[in-house]
Amino acid sequence: MKKNEIFILLAFISSFCFAKPAPEPEWFRNYKKVYPNSEYIAQRGSGKTAEDAKTDAAAQLARFFQSTVNANLSTTMTSITSGTSIEEETRVVDEVNVASEVEFIGLEFTESWYYKPEKKWYAVAYVVREDAWIQYRPKIEAEKSKFYGFYKKAENETDPFTKISLYRSAWKSSSGFMEKLEYGRIINPKEEEKYSADREAVSDVPSKIEAEQKKLTVEVRITGDYGNIIETSVKKSFAKCGFVVGVKGNYVADVNVNSNQTGNDPLSIMPAVIITIRNKDGKSIYSYEANLTEKTVAYTLETAQKKAFPKLAEIINREINF
Repeated sequence: MKKNEIFILLAFISSFCFAKPAPEPEWFRNYKKVYPNSEYIAQRGSGKTAEDAKTDAAAQLARFFQSTVNANLSTTMTSITSGTSIEEETRVVDEVNVASEVEFIGLEFTESWYYKPEKKWYAVAYVVREDAWIQYRPKIEAEKSKFYGFYKKAENETDPFTKISLYRSAWKSSSGFMEKLEYGRIINPKEEEKYSADREAVSDVPSKIEAEQKKLTVEVRITGDYGNIIETSVKKSFAKCGFVVGVKGNYVADVNVNSNQTGNDPLSIMPAVIITIRNKDGKSIYSYEANLTEKTVAYTLETAQKKAFPKLAEIINREINF
């Protein structure tokens, strides 16, 4: 009985010691062949443990997405804003955002493989393009809907000032839309091409804003100013926002400055300003209020205004932006 047990034990040890090692996976030498670019997006990683190899592979894939999306976004936005007065906005996706997006579209892994000569584990992280597109397309559509929500309202608006405001909102919302399209372009270029008309709509926004800005002519009417300090500040701010300031215009800006004087000899003031812009129909399209929160003390009103009004003008220059 004991001889049989010893024989079985020796047979087991022998089979373990002389068993053939697991065959090397095909992807180890050429993962691009096993996961062709036409069907997959894949990257290989390595590490000291099997899990480290998968983590590194996922990081490599995320970096590929990040560098490609950022490069395409930069090229696209430079092309759109070139030749216009619209400043190009820096649009960059970070690592955390990319990792989240890649995981969302269905990240998969091979089993890790240990390569003895290097004493390292290897693995491949990959995404199936067709499946990823089905998963990701709703995100693109959601951002598209946000963009057109503002864009279509702008197209139907007749007032230039309101129209520009809506176009600017569309332009701001296009950031997320363009980013999602760049992910889509990586995942499935053929499907993403179907959004070419939408890309054109985004690229038209800066020129549409410029066209409407030419209609922004405004007449400034001001009361309560001292030495044209507030008037100069308001006109400068309007010009910065695209208005052409003149004697007559499509809009009228009523600027009411109140020194809010208290006391006498000495007196104190806390100046405030109220600005209202109206169109030809008398409809208010913009309003703004500002005031100083500290008193300015002097023996004459002019001296107090001379001290305080430049401070109010600074606030106006800083805050008016539409």
